[in-house]
Amino acid sequence: MKIGILYYATGRYICFWEEFYKSAKKFLFPNYEKKFIVYTDSDEIYAQDSNDVIKVFAQSSKWPISVCDKFAILLSGRSLYDDCDYLFHFNANMRFIAPIGEEILPKEENGHISVAEWLNHKLKSTPMTFPYDRNPESSAYIPYGEGAHYFMSGVHGGRRQEVIQMYTELEDNIRKDFAKGIIALWHDESHMNKYLLDKNPLIIPPEYAIPENWKYKGYRNNRKGLLLNKRHWKYGGHSYLRGISDKKITPLKYWISKITNITF
Repeated sequence: MKIGILYYATGRYICFWEEFYKSAKKFLFPNYEKKFIVYTDSDEIYAQDSNDVIKVFAQSSKWPISVCDKFAILLSGRSLYDDCDYLFHFNANMRFIAPIGEEILPKEENGHISVAEWLNHKLKSTPMTFPYDRNPESSAYIPYGEGAHYFMSGVHGGRRQEVIQMYTELEDNIRKDFAKGIIALWHDESHMNKYLLDKNPLIIPPEYAIPENWKYKGYRNNRKGLLLNKRHWKYGGHSYLRGISDKKITPLKYWISKITNITF
């Protein structure tokens, strides 16, 4: 069985690729053949000549259009997935620290789709306070009183045909919103939550994709996948990564943002 790992990192986000690749080689689906398809506009990337890496050009765009374009980009290389049984996509800033295997492969009762849920919303929110898109004009609209989970769009996967079907519908809905001058509240994630609203995906536990700086009790010692802190000065900070600013965050501003929650 072969699993395609879809990696989307245009612009400056490619800085996370080397760490992602090395940790995925070691811990992600260690018992299965993996094929990494990297969508980027970088001229060169780490391990690009490896037999398990395919680099595909994807044009960088300004945030938030860059995240709204994600499904279109991932669909653009669908012919490369023909030899894959499953497809999984992970946020660019993921680093794996413990084995992750067949336990996250969905079954028929899950519609052959797996997706992670956000830990902070699982522990601290209710469906009434989830950050669903509440705009009835958007294709991502979820009315109050509906929904039971808040999923992250950056960690998901499943059987090849079901993932492609999901991407196709999500991309279509995003373009319908664009035609009306609408961008969903949380972009691709809002659309994914709407898509999964009436489905029964396999829920990947939060410890499989948890921000590295979160220390929630019960989730400290069994973490398997970390979302590296994009605010950190060593990566340049949010605004730098998104191309909003050409200046990297300084260590001082990083610590200010950590204390005050201000994003630079």
